[in-house]
Amino acid sequence: MIRKALWAGLLCLAISSCRFYDSLFNGDAVARAGKDVLYRSDIESLNISGLSPQDSAAVVERYITSWARQRLLVSMAESRLSKADRDVEDQLEEYRRQLIVYRYEQQYVEQRLDTVVSEQEYRECYDASPASFVTHVPLIRGWYIKISDNSPNLNLIRSLYRSRSEEDVSRLADLCYTSAERYYVFDSWVGLDALTEGTGMDLQAMTAVLDSRSYLEAGHMGYTYLISVDDYVAPGSVAPYEYCRQRIRNHILNRRKQELLAGLERNLLNDAIASRKFVIYTE
Repeated sequence: MIRKALWAGLLCLAISSCRFYDSLFNGDAVARAGKDVLYRSDIESLNISGLSPQDSAAVVERYITSWARQRLLVSMAESRLSKADRDVEDQLEEYRRQLIVYRYEQQYVEQRLDTVVSEQEYRECYDASPASFVTHVPLIRGWYIKISDNSPNLNLIRSLYRSRSEEDVSRLADLCYTSAERYYVFDSWVGLDALTEGTGMDLQAMTAVLDSRSYLEAGHMGYTYLISVDDYVAPGSVAPYEYCRQRIRNHILNRRKQELLAGLERNLLNDAIASRKFVIYTE
């Protein structure tokens, strides 16, 4: 009942967006939850310009309810917990230290990280650890076509999509352009899991088909899906170098980041020892 009354009051008072706050709140205090008070300035920080009076009222109502819920929960927790459980100073200080260090490390890395990766580095990383680049999904290069079962060109496309003669490929591309709901020619490697949506088949079923032949046809919800494979890499195999380039780059840059941070910590410790800012007392 309270929620409904609040909502009704907000709607009634929200006459226009430009006069919203003046019509909604007469004073500085907007709401109270226990000892906590929500002020008009807190509400005015919300970005509701351009919204209708109804939408503006809904945003404000959600904000007030969320604010009250949080304050009431904190109040209840403080009244129910022991003094020891309420003492979070140590945890807050530890979090503050971790956050400051994290922000500085991010800044330090951003200012010093070399993001240029040579072709030799790509190759050396790939060749050094092939087990790191084993694919868990089938990878293919070829054709993917989605076409309506009612298309007059369905049978013709079905007869062409497995051919790789130059003439048939050109004709297929023209037909797909005018008739297919969606089609792709994958010159680069793509994971088969990206092509399962809408086909009515899961990845395991599609993999079972393509493990034994180089084409697949599936019908589902008024559409026919045609996949023709030029190149195929089975799950559990090492993924092609071209497919792994972004992962290789991420690996190299992450390694450089770790080296930078390790160097920062090492130099900081050595400098502190040399300047006697860091001393270990022994007997």
